[in-house]
Amino acid sequence: MASSAPAPAPAPAPKPNPGPNHLSTSHAYFLRPSSSPTLPPTALLLRGVNLSSTSKYPTLPDSLSRYSTLVSDPSSLTRSQRDDLRRVLAGQESHLGEEQSRWWSEAEEGGRDGWFSGRPFPEEEADVHLRRLKAWGFTTIRYLVTWEALEHAGPGKYDDAYIDYTIRILRKCRDHGFRVFISPHQDTWSRFTSGSGAPYWVLQAVGLHPRRIHQTGSAVVHQCWATEGYGGEEGVKAALNGTLDEWPDMIWNTNLNRLAARHCFTMFYASETFAPKCIIDGVPVGKWLRDHFNAAYGHLADCFRDAGGVLDDCVIGWDSMNEPHEGFVGMPDLTTFPKSQSFKKGPSPTPIQGFRLGIGQTVDDIEYGDFTSTGQKSKGKVTLTPPGGKGVWLSRKEAREAEERWGWKWGDEWDFWNEDGEAGCVWAGHAVWDPKTGSVLSKQYFQRPDKENAAFIEDFWKNHYTSFIGRIREAHPNAISFVNPPIFESPPDISEEVKRGRIALSSHFYDGLTMLGKRRHKFNADAVGMQRGITNIFSAIKFGTKSIRSTLRDELGELKSDAHDGDGIAGEESGGGEYPTLIGEIGTPWDMKPASKLFGLAKGKPERKDYREPAKAMDEVLNACDGHNALSYTLWVYEPLNTHAHGDGWNGEDLSLLSFDEIPPESNDDLLISNPRDLLSLIRLGSRGIESWCRPYPAEIVGGQVVKFRFGMKDGEFGLTLRIGGVEGLGLEEEGMSIPAGDGSRQEANGQDISISQTEGRVIEGHTLIYLPYVHYLQNSDQKVKSPKSNSRYLLGEPDSKDGLDWDQRIGMPARVEVELEEMSEGRLEIEGQWGRWIYPLRSGEGGRDLRLVLRRWGGDDQSGDMSNRKSQEADISR
Repeated sequence: MASSAPAPAPAPAPKPNPGPNHLSTSHAYFLRPSSSPTLPPTALLLRGVNLSSTSKYPTLPDSLSRYSTLVSDPSSLTRSQRDDLRRVLAGQESHLGEEQSRWWSEAEEGGRDGWFSGRPFPEEEADVHLRRLKAWGFTTIRYLVTWEALEHAGPGKYDDAYIDYTIRILRKCRDHGFRVFISPHQDTWSRFTSGSGAPYWVLQAVGLHPRRIHQTGSAVVHQCWATEGYGGEEGVKAALNGTLDEWPDMIWNTNLNRLAARHCFTMFYASETFAPKCIIDGVPVGKWLRDHFNAAYGHLADCFRDAGGVLDDCVIGWDSMNEPHEGFVGMPDLTTFPKSQSFKKGPSPTPIQGFRLGIGQTVDDIEYGDFTSTGQKSKGKVTLTPPGGKGVWLSRKEAREAEERWGWKWGDEWDFWNEDGEAGCVWAGHAVWDPKTGSVLSKQYFQRPDKENAAFIEDFWKNHYTSFIGRIREAHPNAISFVNPPIFESPPDISEEVKRGRIALSSHFYDGLTMLGKRRHKFNADAVGMQRGITNIFSAIKFGTKSIRSTLRDELGELKSDAHDGDGIAGEESGGGEYPTLIGEIGTPWDMKPASKLFGLAKGKPERKDYREPAKAMDEVLNACDGHNALSYTLWVYEPLNTHAHGDGWNGEDLSLLSFDEIPPESNDDLLISNPRDLLSLIRLGSRGIESWCRPYPAEIVGGQVVKFRFGMKDGEFGLTLRIGGVEGLGLEEEGMSIPAGDGSRQEANGQDISISQTEGRVIEGHTLIYLPYVHYLQNSDQKVKSPKSNSRYLLGEPDSKDGLDWDQRIGMPARVEVELEEMSEGRLEIEGQWGRWIYPLRSGEGGRDLRLVLRRWGGDDQSGDMSNRKSQEADISR
């Protein structure tokens, strides 16, 4: 049952009390302490995935006849029926409207207990998904939880059935060895603005009628696209070549620059400054909303704490609000497109045009934008008329009904309606514009009167971030605060009181041209540099693969710098410092359009099963995370319910690493995805472009730090350079360790087994744990490629002693890694399963030194040979 609780009063957060499983972030790495405080900690590179796109949406009601029929006897279903069942289980995907799923009416009713239970996947399926992610080399999960999932029933009413489900899934994550951080997730504010995040009642609390958002152009809503068109205008249909049945790629992202989302973000972060008349329950509406947001996630953290076995053992931290936006804050001129609105697709109103549409007025000369293979284009002007002249704002009557329905009370000054009780625009009520003339009264209204400019991050975002993480740490004192600033923006200096040695940067990065154009380009641009004023459009453009790869790496390096520059989260209070960076979202679409030979321009529909171009695009962005950047990241996205028809189930995006639709419709191998019989089925079935993202990396480093590393997808060559320090100050004598004569003895210090020898003074062995995926390094059963006897650099690993699964059950082939060591400057490499342990000495009495390791796939310079052998295995898997 849903529980109800008032927003708690702020209280001092308990001080952290780190234990043996608690990571620290006081350096450029995530650090796991050793069993003794005098022994070197383990530096961690965290890599994993986001779970998942359908976590943004609730499940479908069990009462749907289609659902009831399919789930009555799933064991007897045909392949086609199983596919149909998966689509039903996918729940409220973004293309389903009221008729198919009660899209509006369930939300207006406040949802139901456990509305989001089953997100990111059914509990009974969790183990196989987590096993697969582990086999792919991932150690970390960014776990999406929307505000709506927690508090859909109304202010202060929490869905404890969903929270209990979440706790059970997190315990499974713990049992599989994953580290998790929670993402308070939103996109363009709410799913009722074709995004995700805030509950239905929140939009009403700021004066909006969700059912009229799409028809007024206040957002382009996927659920309404095919049935309602856009503004009801034939001119718009003509601009779309007379069809409205295909949802345009990435058009959802334009909603950030339309009225509904801009209004909601402004009210949430800055109503006290810009909408002082908007009072609810006696407090500014922004504070009221922020208190509810903080209390909802605080309640979640309290439940995690009270449940036991979740915080620290599994959940290591909390992201700040996903991809926040400034709304109208700081906008210099409401009559023109702001700089942030450079991407335009479909009808694209200026802010003042959006205000006019918002009260139901007909508006001419609205630019119709498009994004083509050669960039941003204008397709002319269109006219929009909201149907029936109805605006997006609640009427006076509707506002009173909302008060009664949800239990709040607006202040007396919240009275912006005309004599008919309509057109209740908050911004007209604050004299920003004049509805009678349609003109702007104060172009610079959203700039701070007491400052030269309104700095959204410093003046508004930072205050909420600080209060949010403070509330979380009341329940989770050891929480790492993952700082997620607006896209490509620099975060503010954060005080030592907030950081407390437990903070990390979690910026997001996508290659914009690839995402918007759905293809790899022959050119690219330094988008981060342009947004930050580091470069201009002329110097930002880069041509050629080598230049593009270098630019992508520079962009990610610039984002990483925010974690150690004096102007970033490190701050200057104690001379700055360094903190880890984890790229919270990075990925590439798998539904790329095939390219023509002329300049590689995109055309036509994607060719499924041919993922060579998307894999190259993924390799380019992940290569940018390697090198000197050595970045942690969580890929977007692992979505088991992905389909070719509707992608990840959210606005047509198609970025999932896995899809059941990769299995041919005539095959029953979809059953093996859910119940794999061997490692071949577990790792490869349903995967897309796996060779690009299932890649080697140094996951743990003891006694040193990564200087750089690289991976070549074509030949499997992996190179790693480490900087190894001495062991001065370890205080082994103080720990009661005896130092034996001779080499290779093993002693124990405070429960930690270490190796000691006396070749050149005392030697302690450090190590680096390296993921060596079967995808690239599986032993080739055809030894005709090269004879290992003729090459002393040949190394064959041991099978995984814990898993015990064969690679291919049909032929009983054990899975072993097989590599050729090109170079290893010191130490030895031991391999078990997909993990190699490079062991090297840590000598006392010396400074730092660099070590190098280079290995490659055994059997040739390219993927012919062992890869072709694997492909034949996959093609034959169901025989």
